[in-house]
Amino acid sequence: MKNYFLLIFLVFISCKNKTKKGFFLNYKSDENYINLYYINKTDKDLIFLVPNTLIFGDEKYKFSSSTFGTKEGDFPLTVYAEIIKNQENKFYQNKLDSVFNEYIVKNKLTINSKHENQNSVMLIKKDNKLSIKYKLFIRKNFGRDLYTSDFKQNYYQYDKVLKQNYANSDYIKQFAKINFLSASFVAQPIVEDSLILRISK
Repeated sequence: MKNYFLLIFLVFISCKNKTKKGFFLNYKSDENYINLYYINKTDKDLIFLVPNTLIFGDEKYKFSSSTFGTKEGDFPLTVYAEIIKNQENKFYQNKLDSVFNEYIVKNKLTINSKHENQNSVMLIKKDNKLSIKYKLFIRKNFGRDLYTSDFKQNYYQYDKVLKQNYANSDYIKQFAKINFLSASFVAQPIVEDSLILRISK
């Protein structure tokens, strides 16, 4: 964010679910950080995965779900957020690491980027709350004197990953089948808010 000024306005489009029981996600934020605020309104401890990078799609570029990826240089601004380290549940993170390593050996694969760069394992106790913090990054890609747009956060769809044949997703499916004893694995929270960053350069 060097040599230019950005104004960021946070917009939360709420679609509150009135269900008393369930696993919910809300957003909370300040100037430089975004917090994913999970609420467990069930009678079970829950194991779930969170993306280590949050991606944002520029609303002016409907053809793309994100400005972060292999073509981020094609957009005026790249907007994404990275998880603050050491928030994962280390016990269950080790289990995911083990499943991933077995998957790599079994399939004789070479993956340059380990899955730790993609997913973290979280544990939330029953009738409890958990806040996960991310650092926000905004990068200028090419020179436009004036540019204003809305950037919508696209929550990673673990439920679809578990149901469909995505590349390199089998280890996530294997992890989801582990016996977590008193805890239960849940793929997706009920996302109660849409997070939109209104950014003006």
